Amino acid sequence: MTKPTETSFEQTRKDFLAFLKYTKGHADTTCYNYHSDLGIWYRWLSDAGLDWQKCSPTDVEHFVSHLSREGIGAHAIARKISCLATFYKWARRNNKVTEDPIYQIEKPKRPRRIPVWLETEEQAALMKATRNYDDIPDNAFGRSREFSMAVRRRYELLFELIQKSGLRISEALGLKARDVRVVDGVARHVRVIGKGNKERQVPLPEAFGRVLALSLAGRAPDDYVFAKKPGGKPPGAHAARAYLKKLIDKAGIEKKVTPHKLRHTYATRLLEKDVQLVDIQALLGHESIATTQIYTHAGQERLSKLVADI
Repeated sequence: MTKPTETSFEQTRKDFLAFLKYTKGHADTTCYNYHSDLGIWYRWLSDAGLDWQKCSPTDVEHFVSHLSREGIGAHAIARKISCLATFYKWARRNNKVTEDPIYQIEKPKRPRRIPVWLETEEQAALMKATRNYDDIPDNAFGRSREFSMAVRRRYELLFELIQKSGLRISEALGLKARDVRVVDGVARHVRVIGKGNKERQVPLPEAFGRVLALSLAGRAPDDYVFAKKPGGKPPGAHAARAYLKKLIDKAGIEKKVTPHKLRHTYATRLLEKDVQLVDIQALLGHESIATTQIYTHAGQERLSKLVADI
């Protein structure tokens, strides 16, 4: 058996990830996932005594079988194969390999997931729990109540923004004051650089626009909207998810709700108002209309309610 070439693989993986990040404009999270998936693939090849530059479609099929036996879900397997397909297509184009082992195999389909979203009553419960400050102590971990109140209000604004605009959590946290267009005391829209380094402008409801504009008073153009302190950086996505979980528990909502589920909620509300899928696609920044079609569940639910009493 051929000894796998670790050095060449590591350098090739590094070059590939640089291509994804700096040429294709993929997010850091996407690059991290590709780095991890390629590492899993390489370790499996090493255990099997196979060379990453000379593996075959049969080897890939054996890899899929191995993942299934390890209890890896269908969605995760599909993501790993998609990663390998992108990697080997790039590697062949750049003369790193002579054959693409992924090209000929039948790629596993990603299972269709029904998105989780908040009903309007649950949105109201979340807002009520967020604005109820009774759970904020006078002093926690050496920090004053005023400090904790500022943190709560920052997250309140963040989570409401996502529900009013459908921004990804990374897009919302990356907003700077200059990205918000304020006219006559109202934030009219936000400018976002989304996946693939693509720019879009997302309009905001007027009532929320007034709240957002007020929060930006006195900010410098380069200040982050959700900075933890003046001139500082915003919290990380992990911290935002953890804080949202606390609020969801406080609201008594028995769903696993993440900031991305708030994005689903925004899309669902739009669909309930008969907004066209192509318009929802533009607002969410989806590259393909097929991605947006997962939200058709809302239309189906509305139709079910219409015929419920027939």
